[in-house]
Amino acid sequence: MVLDRPVGRPAFRKPERRTLAPPRGTGPPPPPPIPPTPGLYLRGPPPLPPPGAILPRPIVVCLDLARMKQMDSSRSSSLMKFLEDTGVSPSEEETRRRERIILELHKIVMDWAKMVAFNQGGKPWITSGTVLTFGSYDLGAYGPESDIDAVCVGPCIASLQHHFFVVLRQMLEARPEVSDLHSIESARVPLMRFKFNGVSVDFPYAQLPVINAAEAIHANDPRLLEKVDEASWRCLSGVRVNRQIMQLVPNMKKFQLLLRCLKLWARKRGIHCHLVGFFAGIHLAVLGAYVCRRHPNATANTLLCRFFEIFSHWPWPLPVSLHEQTPLWSPDGCSLMPIVMPCYPPEFCASNVTKSTFNKIKEELWRGLSLTKDTSSVDIDWSWIFAPFPYGAKYKHFLRIVLSAPTTEELRDWVGWVKSRFRSLILKLESLNIGCDPNPSEQVDHTIGEPNAVFLWGLIMYSNTQICTTSLKEDFMRSVTNNIYGKEKCAHSDIELSVVGMPQVPKSMSDHPAYLQKLPNLPPRMLGYPPMRQGCNAVG
Repeated sequence: MVLDRPVGRPAFRKPERRTLAPPRGTGPPPPPPIPPTPGLYLRGPPPLPPPGAILPRPIVVCLDLARMKQMDSSRSSSLMKFLEDTGVSPSEEETRRRERIILELHKIVMDWAKMVAFNQGGKPWITSGTVLTFGSYDLGAYGPESDIDAVCVGPCIASLQHHFFVVLRQMLEARPEVSDLHSIESARVPLMRFKFNGVSVDFPYAQLPVINAAEAIHANDPRLLEKVDEASWRCLSGVRVNRQIMQLVPNMKKFQLLLRCLKLWARKRGIHCHLVGFFAGIHLAVLGAYVCRRHPNATANTLLCRFFEIFSHWPWPLPVSLHEQTPLWSPDGCSLMPIVMPCYPPEFCASNVTKSTFNKIKEELWRGLSLTKDTSSVDIDWSWIFAPFPYGAKYKHFLRIVLSAPTTEELRDWVGWVKSRFRSLILKLESLNIGCDPNPSEQVDHTIGEPNAVFLWGLIMYSNTQICTTSLKEDFMRSVTNNIYGKEKCAHSDIELSVVGMPQVPKSMSDHPAYLQKLPNLPPRMLGYPPMRQGCNAVG
């Protein structure tokens, strides 16, 4: 806007303080009011440039809405094509296969409940059990290699220790479709884990205070859940959360697509295992639902971009919640990255996040943001967003953890038990001023005669700290053998800890030479962990 003004009058003028007008006929007339001028400075006009100075040209940002829409559509199409080529969606045969597994498990559980009633002299004709699915399978976001999370719901006469872990286990072992079955009895959520026709199944148990458990659980009576024990309550939490998410998400297909993207991204970037302090499936489901609720009409590309944008700037430890209510207390591990389950009463998702894993999650969120916010090109090379994390390019030294046992079956139980105690080992390293990136993937050392599983964790030394693996193992073993179950397992199994360099790292962890070449303009913090401070060493 250009204002008419006398010659020599400055273009900008401070607004004058308003005072009471003098009586009519006395004093000079008041100056005319100055209309509002765009860009008027609240603290007065800027100083005039010196004579002869060359003024900079104004920066004009033009948003071509048609081009932005075309870019969004093109990126969404290429993203869906990338997911299809990657094979993250199951085929129709895989879907029918899982449906048959659930149906067979339901029949087994029903027969088991009636047998328990018959052996106790009860009424088998009214006694029942059932199977409820939850997790990514129930949300429709599972892949060909995903396991099935299913809860065995039984009657009040069927106990956890005997009828579930002994009687039902024997029935499952007798089935030719079942293999690799082992029990995890001392976990926070006790369960059996096995393969049914080659598909992994996690199978916890929820005991209801009724005889006809199948009819009662499908009645959705909230008073029923108030009478179950704590272990059964935790088992049913996943079922309740899934139901709430499906009700809250405005578009289920878009949510399923986003959740598949998030699971693939977390798995490729090494932040997908909650036992070592990273994301669990429930965490990604709640975060994905939060984005879908905020952007109900967004495309696949926009949803993924908004995910990185929202949570890279999220003011942690502010809880992420799909409703206004938040829990009044926070369990251990939830203080850094609290995520609320959408159920009533509200509860925090169980979490093992530590300072080290929290830092890596934040860095991966910033990396995702930096790769998706570029609007200079119409399309995106999605293979770089979902590129495997380059452990070999990031770390010079690793903590090597070797778990061994006499038999393959004992090794499965041993690995499951030790992984549930990994958080204490990460916390011990952090107490020594050592950052840790626990790679969730398992390796096998074929030079060892016994069945074994090997884990390699990247180390970040922030001072000249000497790592004494002997004392580190002794401290960790106190956590592993803190109860009868751990002492029994440890009697036949072993743990070895050592610090190794790149020559001892498998080739699969170091073959990412093009990773840094692809992103030359990104700051180091966008590529993974920040560079070590000056004077820091990988080993003392």
